[in-house]
Amino acid sequence: MATEERTEQPTERKRRKAREKGQVAHSVDLSRALGLLAIYLVWRLAGHSIADDLLNLLGSAFSLNPEGEANPQQVMTLYRHLLPALAAMLGPLMLAALLGSVLPSLGQTRLLFAPSALQPDWNRLNPGSGFKRLISWRGAVATLKGIIKVGVILGVCAWVLRARADVLVGMGAMELGPMTAAVVSIAGEMILKSCAVLLILGAADYAYEWWEHEKSLRMTRYEVRRELRETEGDPQVRARRRQLARGLLEQGILPEMPSADVVVTNPTHIAVALRYDANEMPAPRVVAKGQRAIARRIIELARTYGIPVTQNPPVARSLFEQVAIGSFVPEALYQVVAEIFAVVYRRRRERLLRSRQRVAPAQGGEGFAA
Repeated sequence: MATEERTEQPTERKRRKAREKGQVAHSVDLSRALGLLAIYLVWRLAGHSIADDLLNLLGSAFSLNPEGEANPQQVMTLYRHLLPALAAMLGPLMLAALLGSVLPSLGQTRLLFAPSALQPDWNRLNPGSGFKRLISWRGAVATLKGIIKVGVILGVCAWVLRARADVLVGMGAMELGPMTAAVVSIAGEMILKSCAVLLILGAADYAYEWWEHEKSLRMTRYEVRRELRETEGDPQVRARRRQLARGLLEQGILPEMPSADVVVTNPTHIAVALRYDANEMPAPRVVAKGQRAIARRIIELARTYGIPVTQNPPVARSLFEQVAIGSFVPEALYQVVAEIFAVVYRRRRERLLRSRQRVAPAQGGEGFAA
């Protein structure tokens, strides 16, 4: 049997499930490029100050022991002197690297947090599965992207070094300060041009990852129909339900009929179903009414759904003649309808009390037997 092609766009449910599993379009190369750019911008703004502070720190560290020999205690003193100052100087660069890598990832995934993706997958430790991933099309593309990225970066670095060859040759005759400035300048140019290239490659990689992700989410027509059945029910069943609902509505029965509180009859010629919710309604509402065959149908539905049926011919005739289906009971009938609801509620409480009394001895007997 031929495999059906995935030609349909993914549904929102399919996208939501994929996101819950952590399956979203994400480019690591783009995040790394933006992280490198953040480091360069911080270095551009505060690089000279950091370099000067670093040189001064190294000079002061060497001046602590001009003889060139140090015992362990002096080495520990030197570390305690250097490390806090070094951390304070390099802290902005480290913070830029962290934020420059994390924020782009959060932006690409739209603040995704998928706990299911953090669960250990022991299949990843299987050498056979790992080898299959390496020789798969995705593995080949990842390898090709890595080769291109390394090759382009090496080419950019070689281009910058070749353009600065005269500076590199003259470094041997420079003092420490000018030599450091030249190194910083060359490194800055290499980073800037590498960032530009990596951003282009990262954008292309993100476009490819998005295309690949959308392709993986595509569905067959059978999958779309099956998901539609799972979420909204079988189309044939839904059509049948709509047909039945229209038929009941034409007969004078609203879809709210199963939730009615009482059916008032006359006793079989007229039937009116009332529903009341004190939190939503100002008065009881007529959800079904009819006479002869329709009245018998309403009584049948009431018995099916366990709705109390009470005989009160005058009230039933008044409700049938004065109240349209879907309308509320008028003030003139409040008193008689309230009496009917009072009886229904009292009987309901009595049944509940009797059921509790039957359950209580049974539970007591079981406890004694235990």
